[in-house]
Amino acid sequence: MIRFLLTLFLFLIFSVVSAQEEEPEDATVNRQFWLDFNTRHSLDSLHELSGFVGYRSISPHLFNKYLVVPTYNIIHTKSPKFMNLEKPFISSFHLGAGLYYTDNKFEPDNFEFRLMQGLKFFLPSIDMIPLKNYIRLEERFQKAFDGSSWTTSFRFRYKISTVIEWKKHLFSFNEGLYIPINVEFFFNLKKADRFNDVIRISPGLGYKFNDDWKAEFYVSYHHSQNTTEDDDSTNDFVFRLRIYKKSIKKKHPVFNTKEEDLKELIE
Repeated sequence: MIRFLLTLFLFLIFSVVSAQEEEPEDATVNRQFWLDFNTRHSLDSLHELSGFVGYRSISPHLFNKYLVVPTYNIIHTKSPKFMNLEKPFISSFHLGAGLYYTDNKFEPDNFEFRLMQGLKFFLPSIDMIPLKNYIRLEERFQKAFDGSSWTTSFRFRYKISTVIEWKKHLFSFNEGLYIPINVEFFFNLKKADRFNDVIRISPGLGYKFNDDWKAEFYVSYHHSQNTTEDDDSTNDFVFRLRIYKKSIKKKHPVFNTKEEDLKELIE
């Protein structure tokens, strides 16, 4: 399954690159191709390291982007006594950073360093459909390689995600097809010169091979705004392949096993 998806994805990328034009084209409506490898590793029962490395391209072929995003995760296991909850409302806290290098074909290259702080929590499941929320603050520092100075921007991100079983399982969900869906909103407190996302709508198809490996393929719609004179906004249709490898030991005992297994599918 991973080999087939990867072959198909690379074929799409190489087809676009080989057909690129020598002159820049209008990218108001474009197609993008994203590929990333994600990993998670337990430090102990309450702390994890996670992150991903990725590659992104666009048609018309205006840039290639390379990124590395590590994250430190703090698992939350207890709720305040006054809330009297069996499970904590906030499931985890996150501290991270990101390095983004954009190799532009017709403009100076761009580098971005990003800091991020966030938290995740679940809303009550509806008919065994978990609803995960991710709230994140980002500080963005960008520099174009044209002799200009660094620029600074800030934004909030809010994402709600879920997964739907491809077919019903009586008990736990150990492997098989599932449907991941997420919608993400961006609120710019101070806009950057470029890459100011507004909304991302991302339905996909996933496959869990075992407790360590899974893969997800998304066909998404993104809307972005820029503050440059040439580019006002773009409508991006993104094909994204995500491959996951983790080394996380399940905690026992596990209550509501099937629901917890579905929750584990949501990143």
